[in-house]
Amino acid sequence: MSEKKQDLLEKTYVVTGANSGIGYEAAHNFASRGATLGLVCRNEARGRQALAAIHGETRNDKISLYLADFNSLADVLRMSGELLADFPKIDVLCNNAGGSNASRVLTSEGFEATFVTNHLSGFLLTTRLMPALIKAGETHRARIVFTSSLGHTNSAIDFGDLNLAQGYSTLKAYGRSKLMNLLTARELQRRYGDKNIVASSFHPGMVRTAIWSKGGILAKLVGIVMYPFMVNIEKGSDTFIWLASSDDEACVCADGNYFFERRRGKPAGFATDEAAKKLWLVSEELIGQTL
Repeated sequence: MSEKKQDLLEKTYVVTGANSGIGYEAAHNFASRGATLGLVCRNEARGRQALAAIHGETRNDKISLYLADFNSLADVLRMSGELLADFPKIDVLCNNAGGSNASRVLTSEGFEATFVTNHLSGFLLTTRLMPALIKAGETHRARIVFTSSLGHTNSAIDFGDLNLAQGYSTLKAYGRSKLMNLLTARELQRRYGDKNIVASSFHPGMVRTAIWSKGGILAKLVGIVMYPFMVNIEKGSDTFIWLASSDDEACVCADGNYFFERRRGKPAGFATDEAAKKLWLVSEELIGQTL
């Protein structure tokens, strides 16, 4: 079960996708243990509702709401500036925001929506917040946790078609974005491990959340069939909370690895270091061209 001990009083956490599902559950846990908390949400009404609920139940006054549409790199860039202004030191960044889409949709910046929402915006936020994470790393290990998925095993990344102009499907787009989360954690560890930063990713299991509500008929049917076998939100968030807050050796020395049920998971064979390095460079280039 998730730790409840009040041991995060000196820590600052940023959680994206914090208004529902495992993001909300994790944020609630951190707040209940005294952490200073930045809730990153897309919808203002839902974000304020989540903030009020967490504050009401934990009596923690150190919670702030930050709004950003992860379909827009420009919006994430703006919001990251607000976070840096408020939090010169960030101990833990939880990259949890994500979703799925029934059909292929391009954003105003020209990206396939699942690609930018689930990967590129989180990548941008992470690199923008790196000075605050490095600052925390001067005194103790800072952490970055990505919500990935077993779905990352669906297919390898086609670097020639990141926007999935050919052969789009909900599961392919989602799976590849979750592979990107896993690879980003691995490359972060390679690049910033010497700055006392520990990165990791995890599979929460098949969780009873609304993430597939926009995934189309097939995704909804899969959800209906699998519902009896899905885990509740508390269980789905357990590894998330563990990686982000526990002093267990496996968390402290996660070293870019992928986890499931508090144990090292086995990534797909195509989740290679070479793919991680290439994804990082391509992501930097795309963001640079856009912004």
